[in-house]
Amino acid sequence: MYRNLCDLHSHSDSSFDGTLPAREMCLRAQTLGLKYYALTDHCECDQYDGAPEFGGRKYRDAVRRAWAEMEPLQAEFPRIRFLKGIEVGQPLQDLAAAEDALAGRDYDIVIGSVHGTRGNPDFYHLGKVLITEKAKNAALARYFEDLADTVAWGKFDTLAHITYPLRYIYPAGSHPTFERFQKELDAVLSALIESGKALEFNTSRLLDADCPVLPDREIFSRYYALGGRRVTLGADAHNAGKVAHGIPEAMDLLSEIGFTEYTVFIGREAHSVPLE
Repeated sequence: MYRNLCDLHSHSDSSFDGTLPAREMCLRAQTLGLKYYALTDHCECDQYDGAPEFGGRKYRDAVRRAWAEMEPLQAEFPRIRFLKGIEVGQPLQDLAAAEDALAGRDYDIVIGSVHGTRGNPDFYHLGKVLITEKAKNAALARYFEDLADTVAWGKFDTLAHITYPLRYIYPAGSHPTFERFQKELDAVLSALIESGKALEFNTSRLLDADCPVLPDREIFSRYYALGGRRVTLGADAHNAGKVAHGIPEAMDLLSEIGFTEYTVFIGREAHSVPLE
């Protein structure tokens, strides 16, 4: 068992797809003996003033609610290092929303993510209508363009779930890759390394059979070969049962590749933690 277990990506019911209050999620993290635990509730910038799939509710309000609920938790859970975070989705689709979400709140960790490209629905929904390989490749090409632009924007600490589209546009049990987009992938990874940002190992599908077998080893091997060493670990839990799900297995894989540390952000500053 690893001594320095963590989970730096999770969601409370301040995320519209979360199920439990922030305090309940922290209780689970404490029960598991995590050394570091971050709540990083959603802020989908392209839906800041109204999310259609959530009855028109506003991420603008959710950001403020999440912050208020996180504020007292560091004092309430001294046995874990609780970190205040946010997941900023599609920041370039509404830069003003992204800036407002980050303004005036001293987050420990800011996750950057792309769940859907401009003018298209979330890949969660898009995957239900993308049938041909040509359509899938076109969607992935747009995705890598948005990833590159998000990294260039740079007002985040770690880039989330780079394999996100593959979860939903390929069937369970398949083994999709980014082989056709190796040049674009390398450009994103190199830009992350150059900028000092981290790459997230998202473990939410690592142990699940009802999704494609994601190319985690291939991507992190390539990241390592390019010189990348900053990796954050997050289970992307939306309920207590998924907190730290797959984290030990991800640490095993990273160790096999050659990583000796993972990265945690405290006050937006990167700190290295041994994989031991």
